[in-house]
Amino acid sequence: MPASRDAKFRKTSDSSVDMLSVSAEGDLENCRTVYFTDQNPEFEITATNISDSSIGGRILARVEFDESEEDYGDEVAVVELGLEPGQSTTETLQPEIMSYQGHAAVRVDQATIYGSDDDYDYEVRKRSGNRRWRIYTFMVYDRDYYRVNYLQPRYAQYAAAILSVLIVLVGIIQITGWTP
Repeated sequence: MPASRDAKFRKTSDSSVDMLSVSAEGDLENCRTVYFTDQNPEFEITATNISDSSIGGRILARVEFDESEEDYGDEVAVVELGLEPGQSTTETLQPEIMSYQGHAAVRVDQATIYGSDDDYDYEVRKRSGNRRWRIYTFMVYDRDYYRVNYLQPRYAQYAAAILSVLIVLVGIIQITGWTP
């Protein structure tokens, strides 16, 4: 199941003041909790001004794969900011293909944000390590791999449970001597 969280941009001079919130939402197929390598999903990147002053600038978001040492492709969502307090803007990130199987994430890659006085005074609060802020994580599988390794064993378990119930019912019928 995909997980998401908001990235908070804070004022550099006062780290207790949140200025901007950035979130992402994906478009999963019906009744699915994973993406497939043959998909080209759309991720909606939303930036919301949560401060009490106007802010401008831009944010870059992209997809990264844990199995890849390099950044994934040239697909980047550029969210241009010119937001009044409480205002939001949304851009779409749409990778052409999901090229790796495994764990992936939409991350905030770069951010340039300035206040109404044109002073560059905000930064992304990164987590530990060299990773940028991940705002939406998900799994990617090849359809056949997913079917063989996840769906078929699940169906086999359902069949085994039903057969077990039938065997118990036949045993009860034989013990009690019930005849229809």
